[in-house]
Amino acid sequence: MLQDPFIPPGAGGLSVPLADRSELSIFPRLSTYSQIVAKLQWEPASIDLAPDAEGWPGLPDERRRRLTTLLAGFRVAEDAVAEHLTPFADRAEHVDTMMMWIFFLQRRDEDRHALFFDRVAAEVLRLPGDTPADRLAAAREHAPAAFLELFEEQLPAMAAELSAGRTGILDGIRLYHMVLEGIVFAAGQRALLDDLEDRVLPGVREGVRRVDLDERWHIGLGLRCLIDAQPSPGLIRELLAGAADAAAVWGDVVPPATREHVLWMCERRLAVAGLTKSHAAA
Repeated sequence: MLQDPFIPPGAGGLSVPLADRSELSIFPRLSTYSQIVAKLQWEPASIDLAPDAEGWPGLPDERRRRLTTLLAGFRVAEDAVAEHLTPFADRAEHVDTMMMWIFFLQRRDEDRHALFFDRVAAEVLRLPGDTPADRLAAAREHAPAAFLELFEEQLPAMAAELSAGRTGILDGIRLYHMVLEGIVFAAGQRALLDDLEDRVLPGVREGVRRVDLDERWHIGLGLRCLIDAQPSPGLIRELLAGAADAAAVWGDVVPPATREHVLWMCERRLAVAGLTKSHAAA
């Protein structure tokens, strides 16, 4: 039976073989997300990073420091989200089969993103190490402590709670989709795209642009799940209470204006969806 090349066999609820997927098309919203995902497929190995590798040493020291922090941070974060998405799909299987399948598609994206940022780490940043694991360890040295705490402590803890059945899928979506992707990733991606507008690193910018497009539908999925479930006000309050801290985990490599914009987008997203009382004003 065929297996998706981006998903390891036996990955819990993510190990749905290709031959079994036709039975899941009965869900109307699944069809919509599947069409979106089909348009966004890309291959990380196809992006040419040779001009980036050539141009990198000539960048000013401060710019290289800033970009190294952002790109190394994504090298760490994408590896973490890809690893810890499996319990989300396993838990979702008990809630909604459509949701489980969409998490499967999202895991495929996260694995792709991890491969791209590992290429950047190896070929552009030239982080030490002959293997992805070596480069991951080297990337951690450039990531802020608050950033590592989110992805190496809070996210694994949430995945463990989901696996044990001690928390619900909506709590996971709050952290994963709305905070990590909707705030932390959004801030880092916007900072990178703005910094690289001069296209001095054209391959990196193109890869980040594609990652950004993938993450938009991931955030949309999380918001859709919250809208459908109508979570308790406490969950939304918890999300908003931690939003500013999440936007700040990149430190000074994300400009204040970018952090403020990402926080505004988070609040607007929830308001327009009717999950906060201020939606009329938004």
